[in-house]
Amino acid sequence: MPNLVFKRLTIASDILKSANQYNFKPRFNLITGNDNSLGKSTLAKLLFWTLGGDPSLDFTWQSFDVRALVDFTIGNVEYQVGRYGNAMFLRRPQGEWERFQKITGEYSEAFAEIAKFGALLPNRKETTKLETPPPAYYFLPFYIDQQRGWSQAWNSFPNLEQYARWQKTIIRYHTGYLLPEFFSIEEKIAQSTLEKKNAESDVRKIETAIEVVKAYIPTNEKTVALTSSEFDALSAEVNIEIFKLQAKQEELLRMIAEIQTERVFLQGQLDLAKLASAELEKDYTFSVECVIGETLICPLCGTVYDNSSPNRASILADKDEADNQVQALTTKISKLEKKYIQSQERLTKTRSEIDIINSKYNQDEFSSELDAELKSEKTSFLDSLASRSVQKHVKQTMETKTAFICNIDRTNRILKDNQKKLLSKEEREEMDAAFKDNLAKYVSELKAQGVNLSPIESPMDYKKLYGSGGAAESTRGILAYYMAVLSQIYAAKNKVFSAVIIDTPNQQEQADFNYEKILQFLMNTIPSDVQLILCAMNRNEIETYKQSAHVIALDDDKILSRTKYNEFRTILNFDDSI
Repeated sequence: MPNLVFKRLTIASDILKSANQYNFKPRFNLITGNDNSLGKSTLAKLLFWTLGGDPSLDFTWQSFDVRALVDFTIGNVEYQVGRYGNAMFLRRPQGEWERFQKITGEYSEAFAEIAKFGALLPNRKETTKLETPPPAYYFLPFYIDQQRGWSQAWNSFPNLEQYARWQKTIIRYHTGYLLPEFFSIEEKIAQSTLEKKNAESDVRKIETAIEVVKAYIPTNEKTVALTSSEFDALSAEVNIEIFKLQAKQEELLRMIAEIQTERVFLQGQLDLAKLASAELEKDYTFSVECVIGETLICPLCGTVYDNSSPNRASILADKDEADNQVQALTTKISKLEKKYIQSQERLTKTRSEIDIINSKYNQDEFSSELDAELKSEKTSFLDSLASRSVQKHVKQTMETKTAFICNIDRTNRILKDNQKKLLSKEEREEMDAAFKDNLAKYVSELKAQGVNLSPIESPMDYKKLYGSGGAAESTRGILAYYMAVLSQIYAAKNKVFSAVIIDTPNQQEQADFNYEKILQFLMNTIPSDVQLILCAMNRNEIETYKQSAHVIALDDDKILSRTKYNEFRTILNFDDSI
């Protein structure tokens, strides 16, 4: 499968009237400078940011209102992706610019199609809805962020919690434990599970209908005592006389049951809408009265939230929408109440008409046999017939729905068995063994034997990776893990293999192990057809790598240059061409 290779990054800030363009070579690249404040990490992050990866950019860059364009190839095919704010722009070979209003959704699907990234994750709110995750989930194993990636693997991008428990699925897919066919089956399971969920909802409504019928018309003992054939014969005889009234009563009972069910549902929605309106009111008050500036940092997770005027206005817009929902739901419930009262009145009238016939029927057939106690019974014999008829009908429907649910359960079990058969136990064990062998080999090459590998059985065990030889040795253990994962990904060929970007390998000042040897290890370990982009300070230890690499040397002008604004700004007019 071909690889993704970065060719060019073009960036501009209209606020600063500055711009620049950076080219990259297919093999080794170095972003360097004489100190840590020139923007090496930011330049690397902008590659991912432009493609929709959303790494952590500092407040300064967020204020520059940057637009950017990345040219990249997959095999011999060239693509362009532009970004301005959260709007994404994509141009495929010989195609026109396509505009996407946001990163998630259609753009994520388009990028995943290009990168052959087939992973799907369940929506956090609707678990039966599978989604293509944003590009950050594709780039995760190919990027080591200077601040986040060296402390824990699979952590170089923030805000991944939009999907619950994503790690197992994403890691297993990247490393070949989940094949693309797994997700084709997963979609079928999700669809049938949604159908099951709807059927279960229907069953609950049916149960509510039965309870309503029982509440309005208690069962008569005479009716219960009848056999099925006796009941059917008696029902046919009586229905000749009161067929229309009985059908009308059944319809009214059904309608009342539906109204009550819908009223309960709408009331729940109304309660949620009121709660959302109240919470948004609190959010807006907090953003105006308690937050200084246009950003807010979460004290727990460190996530930066936008508190600008447009964002506060969006909170008010959301509150207005919630208030509109409250008003609409209140109106619907009010209409249901009126409909419910009218249905009750019609039911009372219909039952009165039935009572008249019922009295005549009882008098004609049983007047000589009924004693005073039976004559005083409040439960009509004909009402009981109607009740039993309604219950018989809805129970038949419920049996059909229940059988449908059981059939879905059987189908899902078969589908899940087919998923397990995509990769045999022996194949999984071979992959585990290959990963552990590579990890042990890389740990040895990096002289990180203080890292305890005994708990590590597969790429999923990254949180168990720790060492006793000090911070520098633990960092080399993390690097060994990343390289073992990349070897597994390269062998799996589940998707396009991306360029690898490593931000500052010299973590924890590798004085106890030659930094130059770490760079040599990377040059030897990264597959020969894969692009490698390193960020590193300009020092003697990087000379060997520097001689083999295309060098981007940043100076005091940092990333953007005022003198290049007119030259490169016109390249970034992708939004004007749509």
